[in-house]
Amino acid sequence: MLYTASCGFIPVESSCQDFQQVAQHFLMIFTIENLKESDVDATVALFRNIIDELHAKSLEVERLHFKEMYPVEGVKKRLDDKDCIYLAGKEGEKVVSFLFAWIADCVGSIHWMGVAPEYRKKGYGDKLLTEAIRRFTNKGCYEVKLFTYSAEKSAYDLFQKHGFKETAFVDSRFFGVNIILMVRKISPVPEEHRLKKIVLAGEAGQGIKLMAHALANILAKLGKEISLNLVYDAAVRGGNIRAEIVYSNDPIDVPFFEEADIGLQLSKTLDPAVRAKLMLIESSACDAECKKCEIKCPASDRIPFEKLAVEQFSSPIFVNMIALGRLLSKIGINIEKVNFASEFPSQFLNENIKAIRYGYTYQD
Repeated sequence: MLYTASCGFIPVESSCQDFQQVAQHFLMIFTIENLKESDVDATVALFRNIIDELHAKSLEVERLHFKEMYPVEGVKKRLDDKDCIYLAGKEGEKVVSFLFAWIADCVGSIHWMGVAPEYRKKGYGDKLLTEAIRRFTNKGCYEVKLFTYSAEKSAYDLFQKHGFKETAFVDSRFFGVNIILMVRKISPVPEEHRLKKIVLAGEAGQGIKLMAHALANILAKLGKEISLNLVYDAAVRGGNIRAEIVYSNDPIDVPFFEEADIGLQLSKTLDPAVRAKLMLIESSACDAECKKCEIKCPASDRIPFEKLAVEQFSSPIFVNMIALGRLLSKIGINIEKVNFASEFPSQFLNENIKAIRYGYTYQD
């Protein structure tokens, strides 16, 4: 899809060479295309510049937190994912704008978009947003959501122009900065998506309760109605624990279910009573090869959580945080905007956050 930028006038007395140079500058064609591997370096560099601009008053360590979510090699690996919508807006061969978005469970999430300062006020952001919404619609999404900073009035106005409505204002007490959740409806919400069900299962000591409360709090702060049930085995120590979470935009009538939409099993011995349409599983429970059981878990979702915790963070206690990060990614939560300091005790806070980020971006 091609878009032509607005033109200026060219003096009559200009030479032919001058005419060509000026025309090339003012008549440069603006194109939007899928981000290509050859453009990743330039796009990530532009993204980092945008972060420095938006967070000019923040500490360098805070800016680094955002930048680390999009390393060059990590972005390249995501390009072939069917749920990934990474767009590059270009003048000629130069990347001048970008949009990073993701689809999860028929909901489009725009994580970041930006235009280089010298290319603003040309309508490029408007065109990027139009193209992204078109792609979300073609992929069957029923809504698109994003977070914007309350201080960025021009961005807020642009999103409003495209049909996004403010659905929640979250002040800095929760996320460290004032942000606004905006949602654009594309089509009526399908019946199967009006209520979301999650089940977390594991053994005592794996932090299932902490993970469940943290997830429920995050969803509540995003304006969701929440139901949380904790189910324990009769054994006081060493028994199994299960957390059942239901969340919705509407009041929840029945907080119980037989099958979840997404499940997480951290136990090394699988609990056949835990049922979900999609399951994230501690891979050691499946031995070296899949046991061909009735549990639905693609190979990519059999993850060595405990091994990763030991190898990456030198302790198995971070199993639950890696798993929480993976779960947040699966249900489409924009992790960049979550202030985990409000959810966890100060002890091991930095390590916990790193483990969540690792799980969020983990790819086997």
